Amino acid sequence: MCAPTTTTDTKHVVVVGAGPAGLLAWILLLRRNSPDQVKYRVTLVDPGTDYGTLDADGLNRARSWMIGLSCHGLTAIRQVPDLYEQYIEALGVHIQQAVFGISPKLQFHLDVKDILPEGGDISAFTVDRNYICAALSRYLNDKFPSGKVASNFTSQYHTRALYVDGDNQSIVVRHEKDTTSLDYDILLGCDGIRSVVRNAFLNHHRDFEFDLTGTFGIGKSVHVTLPESVKEGAFMFLNQVMPHVSAFVLPETGGKLNVAMGTASNQSVAPELLSEDPQVVAAYFKENFHAFSLTDYEDVAQQWIGQGWNTISQVHCNFYHSTKLQALLLGDAAHATSPQIGQGMNTALADAAALNQMLDDHKDDWTAVLPQFSKDRVKEGHALTDLSFYTFSLSPQQQLMFMMRQTIRRTLHKWLPALVYPDPMNEVAKGMLLSEAYSQMDQWFGIIPAARKVNDHIMRTHFHKEIGLIADDNKSSFGWTKKAVLWGALPVAAACFLAGRK
Repeated sequence: MCAPTTTTDTKHVVVVGAGPAGLLAWILLLRRNSPDQVKYRVTLVDPGTDYGTLDADGLNRARSWMIGLSCHGLTAIRQVPDLYEQYIEALGVHIQQAVFGISPKLQFHLDVKDILPEGGDISAFTVDRNYICAALSRYLNDKFPSGKVASNFTSQYHTRALYVDGDNQSIVVRHEKDTTSLDYDILLGCDGIRSVVRNAFLNHHRDFEFDLTGTFGIGKSVHVTLPESVKEGAFMFLNQVMPHVSAFVLPETGGKLNVAMGTASNQSVAPELLSEDPQVVAAYFKENFHAFSLTDYEDVAQQWIGQGWNTISQVHCNFYHSTKLQALLLGDAAHATSPQIGQGMNTALADAAALNQMLDDHKDDWTAVLPQFSKDRVKEGHALTDLSFYTFSLSPQQQLMFMMRQTIRRTLHKWLPALVYPDPMNEVAKGMLLSEAYSQMDQWFGIIPAARKVNDHIMRTHFHKEIGLIADDNKSSFGWTKKAVLWGALPVAAACFLAGRK
């Protein structure tokens, strides 16, 4: 069998970052090569280890977290035949039930069949992020062995990108102590929240606007044995699971739950949760953690004190392409987000799939693809971050009201689907574009402007107090607290009216 022909039209694509967006982009680009023509040579650059070469113990030792994989991400992955069925499906736990804990004594349960499309083959499941990256890498290593001429794919792990020389279309990288340059025709910046490729956008575009902000919270995550009272495959959002602490609970393989708990930066964490004494922490969990009974409070306490407090940041950019650099930003480099709606990795994977579709539509004409990518994906990236941060309130009272309205709407839509619109966040799980869900949450239901007004005020006031710009006497925020309490105390009848509004 003859090797495919490399021509002067073959483009060398350097992809920086071996996360979900970068790995899927590599796969999709390489699959565009035909037996008789090579359209793309692809070089991988990543400072870490090839997860595709690690066993389970190696993957578990690496820092990771559980994520939800749903319609947008699964649709992207299924563009590649057998990738989902042979490499990914067995790695996760399929979601069977969603549980929303409005208060310590009030929970609502929703079957997954009420969220996902009827009669379709799209599922939703949770999986360790490292395992997704490992599966994508194993597919690459199996189908396109690195270094072989016929594959036109070269991986450079343990190699750090230093900076982009945009004038010469090259990127300077360092492997151990050796520094070299890689020339490129197209550069894909999939290098995460501290993106080197995005820095080049700042250096070459006066009109490029970018911000990296915190999500005003801290948190920790523990792994617990699945309690008898919790259905296998249950996802949970639990408001006030402990005083001033809320939790996301995701099912894991091996009969485990990943319990991620967090609190807003302006809330006081219980002194017991700051203790280094596992007995103190265990006693606090045993007394205050109300969601379900834990089988081993001592183990939870050891996990708790064995880690620092995590923070999460968000990224916003006003465009994702550069014709000067011949570059694109994908995934966290473009739109890192908080995990509240579970769509961060799904959107990153969708970026890669969208790029592949644009190459189809424009017959691999990158002069058309580059601006089209920004036109289509910037609104999705901003919708992702705003839906993640502004559909949840930093005011406990307002958040309680949001959850009540959401629960009532879901119930009324189930009973009266012709009269009551579905919750847009449910529709995202079925494939609704994030930008469309944003439009509804903003203009139809008023959730986003209401949360933005309260959240921005709380964050700004906290920062001003922290730096001493205003006195920490609680007077400045009294009016907002009072309004939030009054809103949270609205009769359920009013909430029913709002939920049924169409």
